[in-house]
Amino acid sequence: MPLKMSLFNKELILQIGRSTGWISIVYILGLLFALPLKMMMMYSDKNHLQNYNKVNNLFQYDFSIQITLLVTIPILLAVFLFRFLHVKQAADHMHSLPLKRGKIFHHYALFGLVFLILPILITAIVVLFTHAAFDLTPYFTKRDVLYWTVITIVVNLILYTGSIFVAMMTGISAVHAVLSYVFLFFPVGIMLLLFYNLKAMLYGFPSDYFLNKDLEKMSPITYAAALDGKPFQLNVAVIYLVFTVILYWLGLFFYKKRKLEAASEAIAFAKLRVVFKYGVTFCTMLAGGMYFSEVQANSLGWTNFGYAVGAVIGYFVANMVLQKTWRVFKSVKGLAVYTVVIIVVVTVVKSLGIYENSIPEQNQIKSAMLTDNPNIFLDQNESYELAFLPKPLYEKGNIKAVRKLHQQILNDKEVNQQENVYQYDLYGPYDPHENAFLIYEMIDGSKVIREYRINKLLYNDFYKPIYESEEYKRNSKEIFKVKENKIKSILITANGPVNKSVTISDPKDVSEMISLLKAEVLAENYEDSVYFRDRGATVEINMGKGRVVNMGIKPSYLKLTKWLADKGLYEKTMVTENDFDYVLVGKNNFAGLKNPDLVVQEMEKQAGIIKVTDKQQMKSTIDHAGVLNTGNYAVVFRYKQGRNYEVFYFDDKHVPDFVKEQIK
Repeated sequence: MPLKMSLFNKELILQIGRSTGWISIVYILGLLFALPLKMMMMYSDKNHLQNYNKVNNLFQYDFSIQITLLVTIPILLAVFLFRFLHVKQAADHMHSLPLKRGKIFHHYALFGLVFLILPILITAIVVLFTHAAFDLTPYFTKRDVLYWTVITIVVNLILYTGSIFVAMMTGISAVHAVLSYVFLFFPVGIMLLLFYNLKAMLYGFPSDYFLNKDLEKMSPITYAAALDGKPFQLNVAVIYLVFTVILYWLGLFFYKKRKLEAASEAIAFAKLRVVFKYGVTFCTMLAGGMYFSEVQANSLGWTNFGYAVGAVIGYFVANMVLQKTWRVFKSVKGLAVYTVVIIVVVTVVKSLGIYENSIPEQNQIKSAMLTDNPNIFLDQNESYELAFLPKPLYEKGNIKAVRKLHQQILNDKEVNQQENVYQYDLYGPYDPHENAFLIYEMIDGSKVIREYRINKLLYNDFYKPIYESEEYKRNSKEIFKVKENKIKSILITANGPVNKSVTISDPKDVSEMISLLKAEVLAENYEDSVYFRDRGATVEINMGKGRVVNMGIKPSYLKLTKWLADKGLYEKTMVTENDFDYVLVGKNNFAGLKNPDLVVQEMEKQAGIIKVTDKQQMKSTIDHAGVLNTGNYAVVFRYKQGRNYEVFYFDDKHVPDFVKEQIK
């Protein structure tokens, strides 16, 4: 018995309770308010129970309160627990006691952990009683309570032990609190800064892909911020628990090595002060470059200015923190050495050009993927609803076409890096630049990933063979992943200032329409896919459970539009000649006009303009018009309804014969 009692020091435990017990009380009151009390208020009125749906997890109850408590309480607890390390008199008193440092550390860390976890367990028990008393099974289950309890404890553990580790690195409580958040955010922050700046430095670096794929998992704070909308993955929980053990052990290790004189020092260990100084300088340098690159539209001069300003600010601020004075501006030798090292490293990297000019050899590639959206490659376990994910291309001809496009993009590096030039369509000015995102999967299992910002219209000849291949369409168009027996209904809505829409739910009609949609997509050429963008009608395929597949019915889909006409649905779903008062057609001399209203005004007063009122001719214009302001003819459609109008254009390939005859 004496041996067991000697494991714990009663006075030390009471001291811990007096100094941090109030934090535990605040935590439990906050959790009780956010969860069981919120549930009682929501479900106490039996007449309104039907207004509430089942939740994905308990974090959806007052999540703003929960996340605030989750990311502040563990840090606050660690700061107050180990404040005795940062006050010289308290540190001297504590370490004058006949207790080994290891025992002191375990008392504070472990009993602090009890004060942290106890509110979570009490709240979980109260929630279970609430669940039983109000019969809340339709809204959440006991398994949801267990999930919430485990995940909340896991996140608390990693934040708490992380802050304990930081407590050993500093001698000032205020710095402890700030550095705790810096330390916990650091993996995400440094990766964000590095990826963004590598994008500016290395042509083709896929920063968007890396910034959106698993980056938030690197910080428990950013990952916890999405707990109400995303499931917490088991492997992440295991990793956090492993790091919890590691950080606890490191905290103990550095506590034993720490000198009492470190109290009141910003950084407790002398060797870490150099790391802190140049680490801060490097991070602020990257932040400065990122800021000015974003504000000044990737201007190289302003980006370099941002690097310089950021480095100078970071260097002197770090020195002020370390020396606890603002009189540090005479110490510039270290900054000069740092600047020389950075310039040499950047120059070497840029001069080699190995990364930028690298394209895998054809015989080394297993598959290739081309898309304009790197965000679709997020981990499919990251959301409760799985998104459509295109498949790679394996045919040698398609891989060769992708490599050819890639090579041309590299050849046009200077053109693609110039400031964006806006073009105009019926919606006004728009940026014609799009992402060209490429993933090569190599035979050895590795991947080569590149991302470019290009004016896609300049690469029509390179996109054409890729887009028109059956493999590309079947692998990249979501319509080919739709199972007809899973479709609940199809909503067709006309594109234009008219109130036209039809819902199709008959299984036979649904099956016929889906078959025709697939056939039209397979038969569509690349030119028509670009020319008729946002024309015709919009299709929403309702798959149930909130999942919708969207696509369009273009005027070039002749078999499908005939099917709609045969069903008596064409007039109800498409803009037709019967919707117009008249149509104006003339030479497109308005490329410099940024506002479609000005195009209409000029069209209505200029000579040589055709005013079309014949029904058949108006039908011909609406069937052949495109949206891009690159054609030789401009078209204004004046609607009957609301006197609205739209501006379209004809290129030489699609211009109707009667227009050619009347406008020379």
